[in-house]
Amino acid sequence: MKRSEKYLKYGVKLEDRYLIYEEKNRRVAVPYAHIAFLSVSKNYLVIQTNSMEKVVIKLDTEDTANELFEDILVFIERLYIILIERLYIR
Repeated sequence: MKRSEKYLKYGVKLEDRYLIYEEKNRRVAVPYAHIAFLSVSKNYLVIQTNSMEKVVIKLDTEDTANELFEDILVFIERLYIILIERLYIR
């Protein structure tokens, strides 16, 4: 099982440009470019955007929270690499 598939049971889906989080009656899409703050505390992951929106995701273990944290950082890094490449190619 890929790590991104493991997050589906927590309502988290990692896309190329944004993260989708679903819980109960709420669905949130957070573009990676809008993430201003990302934090892990025990088994909680906190995402805060430039507009001060805040998403708190509860995971089953601290290891899973740390893995999701690292995977989100990779997606953010990929997005900025693509943007920089597009700027210099033109």
